[in-house]
Amino acid sequence: MKRWILLAVMGLCITIPVVFWAQTLSPGLPFGEYLYDTGRMLALVGFVFAFFQFVLSSRIKWIERDIGLDKLFNIHRTAGMIALTFLLIHPVCLFLSDISYGDIPSFNLPKAIGFTSLFIFILVVGAAVLYSRLNLKYETWKTIHWASYVALPLGFVHSLRLGSDLVSLPLRVFWLVMGGSYVAILVSKLWNRLQVRRHPYQVAQVVQETHDTWSVHFEGRRIDYQPGQFLTVWLIRSGRVSEPHPFTISSSPTEDRLSISVKSVGDFTDTIRDTKPTDRAYIDAPYGAFSFLNHDAHNLVFIAGGIGITPFMSMLRYIVDKGLDRNVLLIWGNKAERDIAFRDELDKMVTEMPSLQVVHLMSSQDDWPGEKGYVDAALLNKHIQDVENSQVFVCGPPAMMRQVIGALRELGVPKQRLHYERFALR
Repeated sequence: MKRWILLAVMGLCITIPVVFWAQTLSPGLPFGEYLYDTGRMLALVGFVFAFFQFVLSSRIKWIERDIGLDKLFNIHRTAGMIALTFLLIHPVCLFLSDISYGDIPSFNLPKAIGFTSLFIFILVVGAAVLYSRLNLKYETWKTIHWASYVALPLGFVHSLRLGSDLVSLPLRVFWLVMGGSYVAILVSKLWNRLQVRRHPYQVAQVVQETHDTWSVHFEGRRIDYQPGQFLTVWLIRSGRVSEPHPFTISSSPTEDRLSISVKSVGDFTDTIRDTKPTDRAYIDAPYGAFSFLNHDAHNLVFIAGGIGITPFMSMLRYIVDKGLDRNVLLIWGNKAERDIAFRDELDKMVTEMPSLQVVHLMSSQDDWPGEKGYVDAALLNKHIQDVENSQVFVCGPPAMMRQVIGALRELGVPKQRLHYERFALR
């Protein structure tokens, strides 16, 4: 529901400049004037989309709460593509309008500012869209993305200096409100970052869970979070502060320590094994809406792929510690038996909680005595007893999630009972 409210607010803010623009139109104008008017409208709407792209990626907790950061980022990516498309066509329309009148387009400082802003937007959106193809490091992508904080104010200055529609006082006030909101959000982010830096955590323990997975336990001030949520961490090792990285919290809110469990799959995660108890960390949390506490159901189905088990470990630990009465089915796919983290703990949970059933699935181990292959409709239909009345949660690699979500919908799981969280927040 909250997501629809957010989309409604975005729609209203986009409508406001369009209404004022429409009031300036006159019938029977020459073609060049229509091109000019179209360029004006695209600039107004494109800037509003760009503003919301910044808002949606700013990790404002009261906006993100109950929606989920990954879903906000989906809207953010769409808004970014629309903004860039409109802002790219905007100068083309104005250029063609000048040509149609036989005028040579002029170039001045406000236009240079506008082109600089547009160039930065192209760079930021291009890096996000082509992230995988360019094989960019996460740190490189993050650095490029910070440039958007420069592009928006440059576009704001450009529009105020050259935007003929902003001469209208009501629309100018609306523009200034957006500018003020940008500053307020920026100040809020800086204040939050300052608070995070004021309360560093101590690395208490680093535990190897499997051949390529480690759990890092932190000691510090307690954070009020739900099982299944995630955090952003900056590790401080050898006096150097890493780039921020998001990880699901694998500990339960019932525990004194905060912990994450990380699989070695990239440049930063490959170094987790080198973390020492003498190291420290900055932690910003909590984020996400991926928790069974947000949904009322007695039957819970958890479907994990690989390291996607971490939010479910947090939830299971919470259920066991609190002694909650829930029927829980965990289906967990791995490549081989050696990839099963927390195996002893899960076995102990099963003995302590008769209503918990754990199904292990191996995709690359022929001699595994249990289920083999991948999570598909047949496997789900075999193990899920009450599909329509269960709350189903899915977490894992993108390809696995697409397949599982499709299979669940095939089996008739209602959309409102299907919940998932994606790894990639870009």
